[in-house]
Amino acid sequence: MTDAVRRTLAVLSVLELATLAALLGNLFTVHVPAVSQTLGPAHGAVYLSLAAVALTARGLLPRTRVMAIVPVVGGVLTLVNIRTERRRADDAASHPAECADRS
Repeated sequence: MTDAVRRTLAVLSVLELATLAALLGNLFTVHVPAVSQTLGPAHGAVYLSLAAVALTARGLLPRTRVMAIVPVVGGVLTLVNIRTERRRADDAASHPAECADRS
């Protein structure tokens, strides 16, 4: 997975979480219809973008692809998974002999 894909997934994950938090905050507090009408489609677009990038990007683990399409928590799970994947890739690059022993 390239850094550009990783960065794109991270940005989309944060945006999805932010729009979801704003929608839920609006729902449980003042419930202004204009906010829901604006943020609802924005959240949907970000969610679909995140899913599309995760499903079409090369080098992602199947777990990351599946977690990206889970409603509500997909963005957070994707962010956690791509950080875990990067950590594992960095460990494998810095300690190739140890990683070969594990498999």
